[in-house]
Amino acid sequence: MRRGGLLALAAALVVLAPTASPAGAAEQRRQGCQPAGATADWPYWARQRDITVLVDSVLLSGKDKLRGVMSCRRIGLRGRPAMMLRSAEAQLRALKRRVAPLVVVGLGYNSLWSRNRERYDYWAARFDGEAGRLVDMLRRLGARQVVWVTLREPQARFLPPAGRRELGLYAWYFPYVNERLRVLDRARDDVVLADWAAVSDRPGLTYDSIHLTAKGGLLMARTIRAAIAAEAARQARVARMSASRDP
Repeated sequence: MRRGGLLALAAALVVLAPTASPAGAAEQRRQGCQPAGATADWPYWARQRDITVLVDSVLLSGKDKLRGVMSCRRIGLRGRPAMMLRSAEAQLRALKRRVAPLVVVGLGYNSLWSRNRERYDYWAARFDGEAGRLVDMLRRLGARQVVWVTLREPQARFLPPAGRRELGLYAWYFPYVNERLRVLDRARDDVVLADWAAVSDRPGLTYDSIHLTAKGGLLMARTIRAAIAAEAARQARVARMSASRDP
């Protein structure tokens, strides 16, 4: 596919509504359950328990581990297999439902690029525009912090046979997406990355090139949780430093 790499990750359509974590919201309130690592000076978006998660089939394949690792969170999944950025933004605009102050975005595998960086500037500008509009829509619907999960950049030596066959089909453009996500991260104060690309170069994480095994789902969930905690702690430090400078 020379003009663009459109990846259809699964055939079945999945409708995903917000759901509580396994213990149930009422039981968690009785237990005084708090997100792991939360402190009183964390920003509001990190201390409260609701998270909206935008998914395609990759993060969808790890949803059970995500709920298990962040069992004190109420995680609402929105999306479907093969979800594109513009489709996610259009769906949010049409539904007009509020999102949580904290949103995790697991999108980007289904995007359009040309091989060998041909017309890279054109496709990059298109991706940047779609990503920016998606974040802006999330802001209008109530988001205050976006944690975006980078894409795995798979290597053949870490993949099962089924995954190796996929490398030439679409994995070639995953580094392009990560380049643009890093640009987005630098450009916006309300976006931070959960760097799945940085930790996923190891065997046993996927059953093909990108979809998660139980081991992979657990590592991705921990990576997301760590990114949330690190950004919350960073913002708390900045707030303390700012307060200490006030007369």
